[in-house]
Amino acid sequence: MGFKPRSTPIMISKNAGKPVEKRPELLYCGLHICETLVRLRKQDIIRVYCTEELLASFGELLRWCAQQKKAYHIVSPADLERITASVHHEGVAILARAPGHGNEQALRKRLEIFPQPFIFLDGVQNPHNIGTIMRVMAHFGWRTLAGHQQLPPLSAATARVSEGGAEFVDTFVLDHALNFLKSLRQLGYRIVGTSSHARTSLYAQPLAQKLCLVMGHEVHGASPEIEALFDDAIVIPGTGAVESLNVAVATGLMLGEYSRLHGVRKDSASAEP
Repeated sequence: MGFKPRSTPIMISKNAGKPVEKRPELLYCGLHICETLVRLRKQDIIRVYCTEELLASFGELLRWCAQQKKAYHIVSPADLERITASVHHEGVAILARAPGHGNEQALRKRLEIFPQPFIFLDGVQNPHNIGTIMRVMAHFGWRTLAGHQQLPPLSAATARVSEGGAEFVDTFVLDHALNFLKSLRQLGYRIVGTSSHARTSLYAQPLAQKLCLVMGHEVHGASPEIEALFDDAIVIPGTGAVESLNVAVATGLMLGEYSRLHGVRKDSASAEP
């Protein structure tokens, strides 16, 4: 006899007496991000919404929900569009606890124990750009993304655009970004940023293996204070027909060149805590 999912949610009782970790909840939607979430963070799932067309793909998840007494709904595409406020739900949505930002201390410890290249976003705010940057990072095996206090929390749009990449990238907020970036030289890092006004081509000077890559604001680029810290200012050569590249596109070219020089970091997602 086949599994017949319920069309109404199962009520969940709170586990009183145990401290509950206060993490924000996020409604993830989209096939790839939901599949990755199920594979990597199933314990964080709170509720599942699924259309009948995807029951075959997510039947195992719904059986797990029934066993764990977690709520789920079988809904129409129109209802899911209303629930997610998006036409890009691709037939599935999952309400889950979202990962929060790490702090300066956690990032420093990571870089000391597991030296690795990472990206610092200087004023980048657009959730679609951040999601695409996360997708690029996951593709090339970069798992660390930092920013100022204004770095926005993970949003549904960012997660969806990342196509699952957000689950492979850890984010950190720096309260004192200038001092932190300056201190990186003690760990042997070089700070490199892109600028349409720079003279050194991306392909003329090898990127350092221990690299902090600064990607600036979508319109204004890196702030003068951050740009003053650059060990190398890099230009991505082109025709000059446009002022600059989209920040996510530029990130892809930079990480692609880094991987050509040093190899794709295939073990980065499994070798670190």
